[in-house]
Amino acid sequence: MKQIIDLHWRSGESNADVHTNQNWSKKEKIAFRIAFIFFTIMSVPTDYGYYVMLGHFDWLNLNYRQLTEMAAFFNPQFLNVYSESGFFGIASYINWPFVLLISIIAALIWGYFDKHRPSYNDLYYLVRVFARYRVGYAGISWGYKKIFVMQMPTQFEAIWNTDLINFFAKRLYWEVLSVAPTYEVYLGFAEFFAGFLLLFRKTTSLGAALAFVVFGNIALSNHAYDIGEQVPSALMALLALFLLWKDIPAIYQVIVKEKDAWLKHYYPTLDKAWQRWLRTGLKVVFNFLLVVLFAYYEVRAVIQNDYYKLPNTAGLANTAGIYEVETFKRNGVELPQNPLNNNRWQDVIFEKWSSIGVKYVDKPQQIASFAAGSYPRVGEPYDGKLYFDWRGDFRRYHLDASGKHQPKAKSPRDLRIDWEYAGIQGRVFYYYEADTVKRVLKLVNKNKNHREEKMTLNYSRPDAQTIILKGTDDHNDSLYVELKKSAYRHPLLSLNK
Repeated sequence: MKQIIDLHWRSGESNADVHTNQNWSKKEKIAFRIAFIFFTIMSVPTDYGYYVMLGHFDWLNLNYRQLTEMAAFFNPQFLNVYSESGFFGIASYINWPFVLLISIIAALIWGYFDKHRPSYNDLYYLVRVFARYRVGYAGISWGYKKIFVMQMPTQFEAIWNTDLINFFAKRLYWEVLSVAPTYEVYLGFAEFFAGFLLLFRKTTSLGAALAFVVFGNIALSNHAYDIGEQVPSALMALLALFLLWKDIPAIYQVIVKEKDAWLKHYYPTLDKAWQRWLRTGLKVVFNFLLVVLFAYYEVRAVIQNDYYKLPNTAGLANTAGIYEVETFKRNGVELPQNPLNNNRWQDVIFEKWSSIGVKYVDKPQQIASFAAGSYPRVGEPYDGKLYFDWRGDFRRYHLDASGKHQPKAKSPRDLRIDWEYAGIQGRVFYYYEADTVKRVLKLVNKNKNHREEKMTLNYSRPDAQTIILKGTDDHNDSLYVELKKSAYRHPLLSLNK
């Protein structure tokens, strides 16, 4: 029988002499100074807009979306390259060598003024704390979104009744995962447990190993499907590797050489009461805010049907489904069925909420990118040039050119939800308000770039399978549309109902 191999834990608090009595070599001190500056910058918020965003929070009425913004997204973004590679490829990592260059220069200056310090144990402990909680809270935040099936919400009528060729690669990836909600929950627990383990000293190595695998896989998926969030995902994997780095020799001893090994970590002794109170207070505040309170807001959102990617205003009763356009008249002229006619509706989808999706042929629409990552915005240059902004990624935080917060225009919640049409072409989605007494639908294009497109339609229902619409469209043309409900239901919708 093989010998049982143990991976032992040795705490620096009970074995302080393991570290404090050992002087670091010159090379170790140089490498640490660079690493300390680099990983500190990578772990703390450096975006000016991040702090502007915090200043505009209603702290007495927080929600899970704001807590997600606090914990999940920020990473150094001083440089942008407006090109395909700059958004999805290797050039999107341009800030890493930039921060490394800053770290090397700062480390040289630091070393000139701090030549005689024997070691940096306390600072090494501190930068590990920064990295631990950065990755930990990010894992918990993203984990909650998947555990409660919010990041990839379950399918709805329009998704699986739109040709897949009309999907962005990212959107297709999202929908493939949403087909299996249980798998999404599994992925969420993997992220959550990786983050949760990083909140505790003795499980840091295990949490870092799990986080490295989880976030590394996410980064690869981002590259494969042009998702645009590869940099923050890869950053989490890099920070996890940094946390794991010192333990790799011991892990190698156990797994490869099958010998006993010790995990040795130094923890400073806090001699003063205020230091202990400060450490405990910070842990309690942040863990309560970004773990306990976060979970409460997520559960409350599920109970209140407040999924951030899905509308929640009920649509017309008993109308959900896909409808064939039996009759279509524009300005009194009937247009026969023709899959190439761009003046005619091809089919219509009523969702269970207050949205209608109309399939057109070649109707010009600005496709929404729906990305928290670095996607080009409308009107931005796509010239491959390098752009610098000391404020960081102010685009993410809705700042104007002067750095001031831009309040969002007031509009109905469901009109602002863009998940139905984001990353998809070939179908236009309208938010509608229904007057069930006068039997009138007021429609407005949900795409914020085309909100001027509005329709007012009277509706009638001769029977449960038929809807007749009469009124005017956004060109002030008169419309008469007779819709007949299709018996077809996509197998995936039937399976996950």
